[in-house]
Amino acid sequence: MPLLLASQPDRWPFWAGGIAIGLFVLVLLVATRNLLGVSTGFADACAAPFDARLRRSWRLPFLVGIICGGFAAALLTGSFSPTLAMGMFDARVTDVPAAKAAWFVVGGVLLGFGARLAGGCTSGHGIVGTALLAKSSWIATAVFMITGMIVARLLLGGGA
Repeated sequence: MPLLLASQPDRWPFWAGGIAIGLFVLVLLVATRNLLGVSTGFADACAAPFDARLRRSWRLPFLVGIICGGFAAALLTGSFSPTLAMGMFDARVTDVPAAKAAWFVVGGVLLGFGARLAGGCTSGHGIVGTALLAKSSWIATAVFMITGMIVARLLLGGGA
């Protein structure tokens, strides 16, 4: 039984989530002069064991907050249901747990490499960089979106 009222939606409308993220980015920028970006936080987390300065980075609690916030939201809506099932991924790629783990490790390494190569991740470029009118972020976001549309089209059928 969910902890919140049964009338609570399982997820926010897209526009409410967008407003919340936008407000968070603005408050973070105004209050701390820091720019939001998840891949930089992950790079800090990976380097923290070797650099004491990074162990005090604001980005580490932010990353933990993303995970804890998602977990708390799932618990509060009553939708927390751990599973290894991945829906369409299982049907179209593999449902073997070890093979999925290999795909996700390789995908994570490629995502990390791409984010570092692009000077930021999708959230950094798409949310912050475009708001700052950075030409590189507009280009990167266009590439993310176009690539995502092509891959979705290929995975869902209908050709390119």
